[in-house]
Amino acid sequence: MEKFGRNDICHCGSGKKYKNCHMGMESSGRGMNKAFILSAVLVALLAMGIIGYYVNRSNEPEVQGQGFNPTPQPEGEAPPGKVWSYEHGHWHNAF
Repeated sequence: MEKFGRNDICHCGSGKKYKNCHMGMESSGRGMNKAFILSAVLVALLAMGIIGYYVNRSNEPEVQGQGFNPTPQPEGEAPPGKVWSYEHGHWHNAF
């Protein structure tokens, strides 16, 4: 296809300048192309989210607090300057 200048006579035969006749109609396709690409990206992200939800879904209900199992303090006195950490299961420095 031949490229037309803005001030050339339009190729449709109307006798008008290209900028006043078909220029606006032909360049409007760029905006539609961007909208199509943006729509396709949004649909793809939505599909990935839905698929991810169903893949990671568990059939059993999750109970919160299931992962914490406190470790009892060992028998006897604490070493000097130490405190027992139930969360970590070992002695920590007191200061």
